[in-house]
Amino acid sequence: MATKVSEQNLILNMGTAFRGSMDIIKADMELEEKISTLALSILIHIDENPEISQGQLGKMLRRDPMTMSQAVRALQTAGLVVSEQDKDDRRIKRLKITKKGKQVAENLRNSEKKLIDALVKKWGKTKSS
Repeated sequence: MATKVSEQNLILNMGTAFRGSMDIIKADMELEEKISTLALSILIHIDENPEISQGQLGKMLRRDPMTMSQAVRALQTAGLVVSEQDKDDRRIKRLKITKKGKQVAENLRNSEKKLIDALVKKWGKTKSS
């Protein structure tokens, strides 16, 4: 039973750390639109998986279709992502990143790298002291 509680705490702490780091990263960006952490994660996944379907992405991120639709809609409204119907199956939407979205994704990665480098530097000092 203690193991299950500690696993739950680890997962909760990881989620909190992720949201906190994303808040730091978002603050470093110059976006006029308010975009959720989930939407920014989706943007990165779309950039790394060109023409992924919204359904595939939802399964990958373990999100329900309604949540995915809302997040993708926010990205579309911000001009970061476009969706097109699949040529073979018109029920499937393929997601593509726009030029603006590509720039935001690159800025996200740069901010994330700066944050990780700062953490590694700090942890390195702590461990060597």
